[in-house]
Amino acid sequence: MKHMRTIEVPQDQAFAVGDIISFALNDGEYMEAMAVQHDGDGMLFCAVDCLADEYPFKRDGKNEGGYEASDLREILNTTILRRFPEELVKQMVPFPSGDLLRIPTEKEIFGTNEWCEDEGDDVKQWEAMKLRRNRIAFQGHNGAWEWYWLMSRLRSVISATYAAYVYNSGTADCYGAGYSLGVRPLFKIKDR
Repeated sequence: MKHMRTIEVPQDQAFAVGDIISFALNDGEYMEAMAVQHDGDGMLFCAVDCLADEYPFKRDGKNEGGYEASDLREILNTTILRRFPEELVKQMVPFPSGDLLRIPTEKEIFGTNEWCEDEGDDVKQWEAMKLRRNRIAFQGHNGAWEWYWLMSRLRSVISATYAAYVYNSGTADCYGAGYSLGVRPLFKIKDR
C-alpha cells in the first residue's frame, strides 16, 4: 500500500484507506486497526492481528443461522466491545445489523466466495487484502500465525457444523464451528 500512517487514538481525524490506528484495550491488550474501506457514513477499520484470546463460532458446534445466530456475534458485541476504550466506542457507527463490531466476510478478504454463499456484486475485496501478508494475522498471546473466523454463511452443501475461516497461511477454508479460533474485529468510525 502506498499510503500508510499510524495514528494513536482517533480524535477529530480524517482517515484515508491504509491509515493504521493504535490503542490499548481496557485490559491493556494493544491493538492496531487498518482503515480498509470508506463505507458512506464512516471508515471501516479491520484489526491488523487477532485478539489474544480465541473464541468458538458457535458453542454447540452447529452453524444454524450462520454468523447472525452465532455465539461469536454475541461475544463480539458484549464481552469484546466492553474491552474497547469508551472514547473510541463513542465514535463508532453501527453496522446495518445494529452491531458495533463484526468480523470480515470471505469476499472482503479474498474477493470471491469459494466456501460461503454469494455476497453479491456490491461486496468487494479490500485493496489491502490483495496482499497475502494482510490476509495473514498473528495471535496476540504468542505472535504465531493465527487462524481466524469469517462472517459469511457457508454454502449449505458443505456442512451444518462448519464455519468459514482464514488459515494461518492466508487462504480460505472451513472448520468445525465449535472450535476456538482467532477473531479479527471490524468497526466503523464516523466521518469527520
